[in-house]
Amino acid sequence: MRTWPVAALVLVVLVVTLHASGVQNVPNEAVPKYDKAVEAVFIGPVEDVHDRIYPVSGGMGSHLMLKQADGSVIEVHLALSKFVNRYDLVVHQGDVLEVTGVKVKFKGADTIFARRIKRGNDEFLFRDNDGKPLW
Repeated sequence: MRTWPVAALVLVVLVVTLHASGVQNVPNEAVPKYDKAVEAVFIGPVEDVHDRIYPVSGGMGSHLMLKQADGSVIEVHLALSKFVNRYDLVVHQGDVLEVTGVKVKFKGADTIFARRIKRGNDEFLFRDNDGKPLW
């Protein structure tokens, strides 16, 4: 009668161990560095705003899709959602933003890591002058 609980415990430990070792063997894509030397300003209207898992930290992050002058749309990574929420920053589709940041190739797509965004007279900082995250 006592063998069932012991067998179940051994099975659970085995499954957890196999899952953990499998997760560790999945290669992680390196996160591009913020290179201040290639920082640029991108201006355009917002196409979409969404929160999703932030690939850099694994937490929930704020992102927006910015329409560029050539008509293409690029994703902008702002910061962790809880950091953005402290600003009481609300961005709507159609808002025209000036995004200062670095355009990188991340997860196979062009992406902007934002250092600051400006909307009208309002300015919001996400990284310091060297590109180090403020969150």
